[in-house]
Amino acid sequence: MANDKLLVRGLGKEWAAHKVLTDIHFEQPPGTIYGITGDNGAGKSTLLKILATVLKQDEGQAWFQGISIGDLGAWRPITGYVPQDLALDGRLRVRETLNFWAAARGFSRDVRKEVLKVAASDPLISDFLEKTVRDCSGGMARRVSLVVGLLGDPALLLLDEPFAGADQASRKLMMERLDILRSRGRTILISSHEADLLGKLSNRILHLEEGRLLPPS
Repeated sequence: MANDKLLVRGLGKEWAAHKVLTDIHFEQPPGTIYGITGDNGAGKSTLLKILATVLKQDEGQAWFQGISIGDLGAWRPITGYVPQDLALDGRLRVRETLNFWAAARGFSRDVRKEVLKVAASDPLISDFLEKTVRDCSGGMARRVSLVVGLLGDPALLLLDEPFAGADQASRKLMMERLDILRSRGRTILISSHEADLLGKLSNRILHLEEGRLLPPS
């Protein structure tokens, strides 16, 4: 159905009279992965932050599953966001990290127990649940960040440079998980400088240049 799509219409953002994003239009059906490419400063992270409601757009509108981005109470529970900068406390064990973020999302004690039970058999993180985040490799930390973003099984997943610093084994595991999520009807947007990787993973590539979305080549 049309209202199941992610619909972005005329999004714009300005910082100190500088246009970071200008008139961004696209739509994305469920069960797809869209990659976002562009040079540093092209607006990739800003676009994802707006869709994650970390930033508020100055212009335009977005809808997902018929819900307006302005309806934060309905939008945020169905959205998962993985920022470029790892929002993880290095002192916590991976198990404690999951419990902390599940509590931050308002999950009950019983639901948090179920999250940890599932994590114990999750190939992304099951081998190092008792390791502190600071003792994790870059790839391990990226996997933890992805699992945190997936808490609550969001229908819309926004990933900003999720593979940065990850080894090949971690990338393979993460890509396999994203492919499974796509097959389950999730809508996934991934920003990355790695065009070859995005080309293999994505149904479509969105290319930003100086805050504008270029037409498909």
